[in-house]
Amino acid sequence: MGITNMQALSELQRDALREVANIGAAHAATALSLMTGTKIMISVPTITVAPLAELAPLISKTNEQIALVPMEMSGGLHGHTILAFPLPTAHRLASLMLMREVPKEEALSELEASALTEAGNILAGAYMTALSEFMEMRLLPSPPSLKVGPAREVLASTAWATGHTGGFVFCVETEFMIDQSDGRLPGYFLLLPDTGSLSAMLAAVRVA
Repeated sequence: MGITNMQALSELQRDALREVANIGAAHAATALSLMTGTKIMISVPTITVAPLAELAPLISKTNEQIALVPMEMSGGLHGHTILAFPLPTAHRLASLMLMREVPKEEALSELEASALTEAGNILAGAYMTALSEFMEMRLLPSPPSLKVGPAREVLASTAWATGHTGGFVFCVETEFMIDQSDGRLPGYFLLLPDTGSLSAMLAAVRVA
């Protein structure tokens, strides 16, 4: 019988998906290092399963502004992926991409927004590559977009836009640690598969 609710996953199934998340985070760290010319380490990912709109306190405890890079996923799996960053992380990531100091302004500039969208595209691609290789499925991402706003509002609007207003989301929380500094970049990779794709994922990791 297929899984229709991610909250009902067994611990074995969560462990299997956690292993995929570990591989994806490692791919993302490598991609980020290549993008910025800076050695990037990653923390061990933490996995949370919850409705998309309820992840706001995890990403921003005070409902501060966050940046989201949502993408549609097709091919062997169907659904959506979202990269989410607190705004300080978004500024830091954009500054690494642009190889310049972090600006003091709160809002993202047009140049920063473009750099962050490209970073999100490459990082999400790294996660999808890991999923593709691990599960021997071809995954195709859509062009990325960028949303910035208070955590609750942008997550709620994204849940509505992707049709995941009641469905559960697989959220991978990790920290990117920058070489030769104390900087840590908290980031969140959200996987929103449709029901059939979730069952296919679990079948691919042989724990369905």
